[in-house]
Amino acid sequence: MVGKPLDRIYAAREIATKTEMKIIDGILKISPNEIIYLSISDLASRLKVADATLVRFCKKLGYSGFQEFKLHLSQECAVLQHNEADSTVKRIALQMVDAINETSRSIRYDECLKIARLMISSRKVCAFGVGNSSITAMEITNVLARLGLTVTYTPDCHLQAMITSNLTPDDTVILISVSGSTKDIIDVAEIAKRNGVHTVVITCYDRSPLAKYADHILFSTRREAAYEGGSVSTIVSISYIINVLYNAIYEVLGKDGYELTMRAASSVANKSL
Repeated sequence: MVGKPLDRIYAAREIATKTEMKIIDGILKISPNEIIYLSISDLASRLKVADATLVRFCKKLGYSGFQEFKLHLSQECAVLQHNEADSTVKRIALQMVDAINETSRSIRYDECLKIARLMISSRKVCAFGVGNSSITAMEITNVLARLGLTVTYTPDCHLQAMITSNLTPDDTVILISVSGSTKDIIDVAEIAKRNGVHTVVITCYDRSPLAKYADHILFSTRREAAYEGGSVSTIVSISYIINVLYNAIYEVLGKDGYELTMRAASSVANKSL
């Protein structure tokens, strides 16, 4: 087949099987702007079909699989959104505000307080991510240093695995992955689980492979389209989660939290002219 994704879907009606018609009707009821942020498992679950069935349908449309279909649909949506936006500046601002607002609806503060108590009582705390997720992992290290919490961070996947292999049930590891399907981070999660390490996961997908290893999980609802790869809006939404977690730790520490932040602030006060 040729043409844009939605054109191909409409054209497929003419030769669709009963199961394929179920997929087509289901997809057409969902906004394309929503589909591009769904994983294959999310969409298959919504359509009540197997993942493999959805992959076969995408191949019938002329794509190599679900990811290529989503990539082309993302590109089509991006063109439409660009044309509809008043300006690039306004569009990007709205995306960031929307990312924070949507994520705020998914965050349970009582869960953040549980994680805060866990981190404070842990012998060691580590924060790991790969690629753009390593940026937010490093942010955890920087932010929590103000509260006197030393968080081990490295962007190196081999070091992440080695460090985790020596953690114990007295330790906590925070793993960040937007897709929840990054192999290197899943490998670290497996090591942590074998060692009984408390595992906190920050991700966008509740049915992702990484989520299965989580003792505690925090969701960012800003999902990346296939063409976005590490979009700033996604980083902003996870940064928001980190700041909520910071406030939870500050609250649990009580008066000590204020004293620690004042000490940290004083230590760098002479760095400004």
